[in-house]
Amino acid sequence: MGGGPAAGRPLSFSEGENRSVGRNNRLRGRAVRRFVVLLVAAVVFVAGLAPARAETIRIGVLAFLGAERSLEEWGPTARAVEAGLPGTTVIIVPYDHAGLDRAVAAGEIDFLITNPGHYVELEVAHGVSRIATLESGQPVAAAIVVRSERSDLRDLADLAGKRVAVVGTTAFGGFQAAWRELAAAGLDPFRDLAGLDSVGFPMTGVLDAVLTNRVDAGIVRACLLEQREADGAVARGALRVLAPRSTAATSCRVSSRVYPDWPIAKLRGTAPDLAKRVATALLTFRPAPGQAGWTVPLDYQPVHEAFRDLKIGPYESLRHVSARELLARYWQVFAVLGIALGAWGVHVLRVERLVRRRTAELATVNIDLRREIEQRRRAEEREAQHRRELDHAARLSILGEMAGGMAHELNQPLAAIANYADGCELRLKTAPVDTAALIGATRRIRQQADRAAQVVQRMRAFLRKREPVHAPLDLAEVAGEALELFEGPARRAGVAVETVFAAGLPAVLGDRIQLQQVLLNLMQNAVDASAGVPAATLRVETAAHDGGACVAVVDRGSGMPADVKARLFEPFFTTKPTGLGLGLALCRSIVEEHRGRLEAADNPGGGTVMRLWLPAAPDDGREDGDPR
Repeated sequence: MGGGPAAGRPLSFSEGENRSVGRNNRLRGRAVRRFVVLLVAAVVFVAGLAPARAETIRIGVLAFLGAERSLEEWGPTARAVEAGLPGTTVIIVPYDHAGLDRAVAAGEIDFLITNPGHYVELEVAHGVSRIATLESGQPVAAAIVVRSERSDLRDLADLAGKRVAVVGTTAFGGFQAAWRELAAAGLDPFRDLAGLDSVGFPMTGVLDAVLTNRVDAGIVRACLLEQREADGAVARGALRVLAPRSTAATSCRVSSRVYPDWPIAKLRGTAPDLAKRVATALLTFRPAPGQAGWTVPLDYQPVHEAFRDLKIGPYESLRHVSARELLARYWQVFAVLGIALGAWGVHVLRVERLVRRRTAELATVNIDLRREIEQRRRAEEREAQHRRELDHAARLSILGEMAGGMAHELNQPLAAIANYADGCELRLKTAPVDTAALIGATRRIRQQADRAAQVVQRMRAFLRKREPVHAPLDLAEVAGEALELFEGPARRAGVAVETVFAAGLPAVLGDRIQLQQVLLNLMQNAVDASAGVPAATLRVETAAHDGGACVAVVDRGSGMPADVKARLFEPFFTTKPTGLGLGLALCRSIVEEHRGRLEAADNPGGGTVMRLWLPAAPDDGREDGDPR
């Protein structure tokens, strides 16, 4: 990067002013020679009278525009110091970024002038301290420039995947100030760009890279574009600033926040008295129009905030901290954590031991529990088997009680079949044979045979052993089917059957055969209770009631005493000489399995009302907990 005089002999501004004296002075007249000799003698004489105070001050500057431009730019500052400190020679030494770092570390200079970001780094690293801040009228900020015709680049996010030129990644106005804004927009220039090209000093090389399309965009210090346009080096309108921000600090276009201007700082080894005199000379310096002056040192906290956000410079430790540094910094926390982890480890071991012991105990308990569950399951299976056997026995008992009626029910179609057969035989023996009559007779024989088959089929379905099957049922239909089975026994007992079936009953969920068994048992008990009663009747009613459906079996017998009614549903309690006392107990058990109710009540007209109620079936035909 631009080294200039820094690489060779430093250039004195006092010597520079004497360069205008040419060799043609020898051609001047003798009078001029004598005048010069007298002047030199006078100077030597005055110097001999005054104490020798000749002093040289070396000021290192960051030459971001090159060595020659830096000598020109900082010449007024050097002359101001020389004017304020008579007899002092000020030497301006241009450096690039790394060269200025080495000069400060080696103590090769007395003062330095650099950008605010570089100053903050040197302040922390080498203890330099600012004595004044430049007052240039141009803010320290970054401008991201692109070619004006690039319509695809409108804001910072558009730079993703593009190549960007910078003077160097350590430049504050030339990169770091813009980096902060890119990070705020969600872009990491080291990861999200297609390339980050460092072109080095002078910074004008960044503008050249953009103009020649070597890169998509470039980052330069604020106002550099305007200066190059004013010099004619860049055509006006050829470049524009991307994502410009409005600021009252300058009329230049900027893409970042504005920061304090460049400081002049003394090194740690520079005498405080000298620093004080230099600061006084700068603060009392009155710059010519268009020149930069100096003011009291400003607050550089905004620069610290930028570095803290980016985790660079003095705050790079926020990004990379070694394990040793972390341990040394937070050893108390690690000690507390170690104690806590040790206590937690002891607790875990104790808990593990308790868990193993409790697990062994639970394993023993689980074995006993599984054994008990298995025993209970077998007992429930035996109970279910016994209940099925008892259910079947109850149906056999009911059928035995209805056997006479069933025989009569079968005798009727069988007798009709015999009569029709005899008639057919007689007609066949006579001539001529009446074919139409024979066909009618055979049709009636078939009807009576179907009737007998239906009786047998109902009896077989009723007696069959099977698992209960619950399904939506019409309780009136179930009651009608039970009455068809009981029609013969009722007629044989001389009991008239009446039905009062309500329409539109809600469907119930149940097993058809079990519910028929319950109703047949209730009907048989009603017929038994009506024995000896003149004009005995059995009435079966259905109705919707209490969110379900109800069937009532009503007789007009002698009724039940209170003590009998109290024990009506007890197992093995019976008032019949040949009964077992299981019928009603089994009926109530079946109804309760259907989540229903079986109740006995007095008939106001004499006799008993046995009422069976079942809840309405859910919409899906099944309800959780329904027996199956």
